[in-house]
Parts: sequence; structure tokens; C-alpha cells
Amino acid sequence: MPNKIMKKRIIYCFSLLLLFITGCASNDESIVISLNMNTNFPTCTTLENGNNQKANVILLLGQSNASGASITEYLEMNISNEKFEEYENGYDNVLINFCIDDQTFSSQGQFVKTNLECGSGNGFFGPEVGLAEVLSRNYEKTFILKYTMSGYSLNYHWLNENKRASIYNAFIIYAQTYLDALIAANYDINLSAICWMQGESDTTIEKANRYYDNQVSFVSYLREDLKKYSKNEIYFIDAGISNSPYCEPGYPIVNKAKEKFGALSPYNIYFSTIDLGFTTTLEPDYNPDLGHYDSLCEIALGNKFGEEIVKVISCVNFSKEYNQLTKSN
Repeated sequence: MPNKIMKKRIIYCFSLLLLFITGCASNDESIVISLNMNTNFPTCTTLENGNNQKANVILLLGQSNASGASITEYLEMNISNEKFEEYENGYDNVLINFCIDDQTFSSQGQFVKTNLECGSGNGFFGPEVGLAEVLSRNYEKTFILKYTMSGYSLNYHWLNENKRASIYNAFIIYAQTYLDALIAANYDINLSAICWMQGESDTTIEKANRYYDNQVSFVSYLREDLKKYSKNEIYFIDAGISNSPYCEPGYPIVNKAKEKFGALSPYNIYFSTIDLGFTTTLEPDYNPDLGHYDSLCEIALGNKFGEEIVKVISCVNFSKEYNQLTKSN
């Protein structure tokens, strides 16, 4: 790889990691709470007429491990040429509209093939790749809306004092803009699930101790504000955070809160990335980025989200079929 490209990637990785560390370790009193978010989202102009085709919509939300800070070069070294080509070409039946770090990286308001170019800049990818890999095999058409803010907390920025705050409010405008665009293009959409990869910036003890209450409010707001786009209750699929040194000391508290929330309802799903063996210690090999998942684990994260979505949609469909059968009898 040319030295200039490698240097750019190292600099960007370092800047993301610095933001990650700042978010994890900062004194709560120094936090800037109100963010001036850009809510001028481009008009979607490239959607073909859906002709009333049914399509699931998945939301992918969180911070930098959702944004995509895993390195494409290492993924290419760790998988077969055929599989890498599949990821690189992307999935025609899984289209993504993405907005990362307040439109620093985005699809410019368009729905594009989900591939290796939907992460935090050139040379990085996120969990959407593994997610699309699973969804493409199971559904004729899926749309992903990905909205992420690297290095920001649930406690101060998505919410503040348990109320909707800067990032949340901008996200809702984003989601409504492009969900409405899908409806206007004659797709019969169902907002099926929200995938959440966040919590690393809530690992001071003070913020970690608030995580459960914050998450209860957060998901309640999401379901309230987006219910008109769903044909049933929206599933919330929540990934635990890593035990990276940058997530000390509060990561066990955050993950316990996530697990507790997962047990509240059958529509809440939690899985532990630690129990699944996801690592942050291997890449880059000369100076590992301990804040972000290694490339194979980022794929596995997306796969896990996808597998959980397939399970819950199958359950919903079975329930509907069973109810129709019992009514007809």
C-alpha cells in the first residue's frame, strides 16, 4: 500500500481513538452537552419505484464501532479472495443510507449497495457488511439506515437528563426523512429492528450507573417516535461493549445494564461481545487500536445482528400465520 495512504489511515485511526478515549475517560464536568448538529439532509433522488414491494428496514445506531473503524486491508488478508470480492462488490438487495459523525462521511442522502465503502472513510468498514451478508440470504429487499456519532455518550448527547438531546433529535429528523422517502417511492416498509452498538463513552462510573435508566428512556422514545413506520413492536438488538482498557472502569456496569434491559421484554435482545470472543488487540499488528474491533470481529458483529434479526422476524411471521390459521378454523 502506498505510504501516503497508510499515513492517512494511521492519522485517522489515531484521531478516532483519541475521540474514543476522550469519550470513555473524560471527567463528566468537562463534557460539552449541547451539540450543533447538521439536520439539513440531502434529498434522496435515486430510489426506483418500489411498486409496493415489501421491505424490512433496519436501523444501525451507535458510536465508532457502529460507524466502522475496522481496517479493510486486514480483512482482505484474513479471508478468501472470493469472500472479499463479495464484500467489496456489495449486496444489491440490501441498500444502505448512512450518515456518520454529523455527515462527515455519508451516502449523500442516497441508498447505495451495502459494501466496504460505508464506514468511517476510505479503508474502514463497519458492521453493516456482516449484517448485509446475512440479510441478503434471507430477504428479497432490505434497507439499512445507519446513523452514528463516534465518541459521544448516551448520557449527555443522545439524551440529557433522561430527555431527548442533540444527537437523538438530529437522528429522528434523519430517520423520518429517509423512511418517508422509501414510502414516497412506493415501498411497503416495515421498521423491524434497531441495532445498537454503543456504550464505550458511558464508562465513567457516574455515567455507567445511569446507563440502565437512560436506556429505558431512550428505547421508549425510539418506539414512540418511530412506531408509525412499523407493523409491529420494534425490536431493539443491543451489543455489549468490549473490555478494552479504554472502557475501564465502567464497562461491567454498562454491560450489566444492557443485559438487565434485555430481560425487560421479549422485544429487547442483548448479546455479549466479550462472551463471543470479539477482540480489539490484533490490528494494526504494529500498534493495535484497542478501542475498535478487529476486522473479522466487525464482520462477526454484523453477522450476529443479522442472525438475531432473522430469528425475531421469523417469530413474528410464524405468530401471524398461526393467528390466521386459528381464526380460519
